[in-house]
Amino acid sequence: MTADAVESIPGHAPGGSRRSAFSRLSPSRASIVYIYGAGFLLFAIWIPHLWFSWVTHKSVLNISFVVPAIVAVGLCVPLLTGAFDLSIAGVMSASAITSSWLVVDKGWSIYPAIAAAIVVALIAGVLNGVLVVKVGIDSFIATLGVGAVLTAYAEWRSGGIQITGLPNNFKDLARSEIVFGIQAKVIYLIVIALVVWYVIEHTPIGRYLQATGDNREAARLAGVQTNRYTFAALMTSALVAGIAGVIQTAGVGAGNANTGGPFLLSAFAAAFLGSTQFKGRFNVWGTVAAVWVLLSLVKGVELALQSYRWLNQLFFGLALIIAVGMSKLLERRTIRLAARRRQHDAADAS
Repeated sequence: MTADAVESIPGHAPGGSRRSAFSRLSPSRASIVYIYGAGFLLFAIWIPHLWFSWVTHKSVLNISFVVPAIVAVGLCVPLLTGAFDLSIAGVMSASAITSSWLVVDKGWSIYPAIAAAIVVALIAGVLNGVLVVKVGIDSFIATLGVGAVLTAYAEWRSGGIQITGLPNNFKDLARSEIVFGIQAKVIYLIVIALVVWYVIEHTPIGRYLQATGDNREAARLAGVQTNRYTFAALMTSALVAGIAGVIQTAGVGAGNANTGGPFLLSAFAAAFLGSTQFKGRFNVWGTVAAVWVLLSLVKGVELALQSYRWLNQLFFGLALIIAVGMSKLLERRTIRLAARRRQHDAADAS
């Protein structure tokens, strides 16, 4: 089947459609840019001595931003196919504990331990794929169950305590500085985002993933192997979450059975908010921008109010509600406009 055939599937919007730069940055398509601009101006007036400091934005980049962005980018892949992957938190925890346990308790060198952690993540992805594609369990239920099993494994393997004593060469995988104080893990995010973006936007695979999510039955009838792409998407999400778990472990210098818990809400909130930006569907750069803007605004409020315990949950919870609401409103608007065009065409024809 050719790419042209996929693009002809009803409801499928080709990724390569060209729009003017102005329309791409219009408030309806890039609201996140204007939200960030307003927030930047607010904090520039409110706390200029802190907000204009490179240390502030470097701390967001190195500490808060990278891992949530990596997890959210990986999550975009199954979401494109219409599948939810709620196991990402469990995958992160399992990979974090596996790598740290093998290095600290078993004396493995860091690279074989990391490879073993990635294998655990891939096994989780295969299990998700089997349950969703082969058995036919709803992705929400199947991945939620797999995530719970993986979290239980992490608790059992760690004994319920942090695994500390990681060697410096393990920590340096995430913490070593590249330039201007920017840490190595930022490079990992850039590489992962570029790979996922290229596959989604510039290969037939991306068009098949999108076609599967837009209209699975129509895509199947057009020759797209929808089950195969859903399976692969779930494996990709698990792989990226496993990598994120290892990076988080190296960054904090310890393995924790609850490593992935805080990243589940932020990943979904960023992916759904990002889907309302630039493309009108799940996309890499909208997702990355959503993570950066939300965490930057959280940091600004933290600095201004000297309070932070509740801010992440509040911001990402609101973002998820707003993003899903916006997507529904945009969908209804699109349907109304299409109906009006059909009525107009029918009137012209008559």
